[in-house]
Amino acid sequence: MSAAQVDVVVVSFNRRELLSKCCESIAEIDEVAHLVVVDNASTDGSAEMMRQRFPEASLICNDRNLGFGRAVNLGAAAGNAPLLLLLNSDAELRPGAYVALRSALRSDPETAGVGPHISDEQGRTELSVGRTLSLTNETWFKILGSAHEAGIPLLHGLVERRYGRPRRTPSLSAACLLLRRDAFKQVDGLDERFFLYAEDVDLCHRLTQAGWRLRYVPKAQVLHRRGASAAVQPLLTERWYRASQIAFYDKHRSRMALACLRAYLRVRYALVSRFGDRQRRMRARAVDEWLRGVPETPEATVSDTASQR
Repeated sequence: MSAAQVDVVVVSFNRRELLSKCCESIAEIDEVAHLVVVDNASTDGSAEMMRQRFPEASLICNDRNLGFGRAVNLGAAAGNAPLLLLLNSDAELRPGAYVALRSALRSDPETAGVGPHISDEQGRTELSVGRTLSLTNETWFKILGSAHEAGIPLLHGLVERRYGRPRRTPSLSAACLLLRRDAFKQVDGLDERFFLYAEDVDLCHRLTQAGWRLRYVPKAQVLHRRGASAAVQPLLTERWYRASQIAFYDKHRSRMALACLRAYLRVRYALVSRFGDRQRRMRARAVDEWLRGVPETPEATVSDTASQR
């Protein structure tokens, strides 16, 4: 166990160079930090790189891909610092980010977690705040995200204004999330049924249900090279996203909402299978066929899919 003030948990799967940059950015933390890297059976030399470049870090090497949630829980158990920072291996802390997050967290004893402003390499804001999974909220975020990317003035301006001010929120992204360890332990950490995606939304939901607060801190800036995993394995990534979406609705939403979600997915994949380009048609058919065999509460099984966003 460490005597650090913060345990930094990074889960990685075949992202050696991005992992190296992520770990380098942790040097900006201005207090004793214990870095824990959980490698989900990478085959690209990630473990060897960690031993050579970051020998002071704790390295947990799994013999198979355990998924994001289970790997985070293993990493969290490897330390005992009062603060716990979850950081994606494709994310990097910008100067001053940790100080801003820590200050916001310590300013309110009823706040369990704080999250930064997250942007990509082009400086585009990631819609990482308030993304709870519900029929209305997912529809709104889909519209908002498309309008923001397209630069539609009204909604683009709305995003920039909302992401420019601090506020309470029902949900934050585990791409970078600073937590009180006692709050994390109180709700039993991440739910390991979510192999990939939605585990952070579920965690935030349980924290707020337990009476804790969550805060967005735009002063803290984080770079996120989002989508690296999806670009390499789009079929598996989409498959597990949908499985986690169904699992979340089964756990937290009504039977009617779950039925509506399943009906929407059937219609969506039927339309893509008929009218999409060849590659999208093939993927849609594969995902649809797989989803028809997913039970109401899909369990995470051994998979080749990447274990990060």
